[in-house]
Amino acid sequence: MVEDSDELRELLVRVFSDAGFEVREACSVAGATAILVNSAPDIVITDCFLPDISLAFVPEMKRRYPNMPVIVLSGDPEGARLMLPDADEVIGKPISLAELIQTLFKFVDAVEAGRYGKRHLN
Repeated sequence: MVEDSDELRELLVRVFSDAGFEVREACSVAGATAILVNSAPDIVITDCFLPDISLAFVPEMKRRYPNMPVIVLSGDPEGARLMLPDADEVIGKPISLAELIQTLFKFVDAVEAGRYGKRHLN
């Protein structure tokens, strides 16, 4: 979970943890990159615009981990889709927790079933 808003990040970490997920959190691209050096998560959820913004973050994650879903949160979802076409899903802010959880479980189910990533093999 990469989100620069402390309030939103803390809420999402609590919600995901309560749902049984192990959550690692960062508030910047640099922080997320440091975490990802030591372990590859099953899914990345990231804010689109971070203080140390790097539009290369999502493409780099997809290059390094092609079967790892990346969900982007953005106040401008259409703009995020255009800027980050490698994102697997873009969810608009203010976020709907129900939509985010539903999207998360969709990707978790696909990853666990071994179905996710097959469309990315080419």
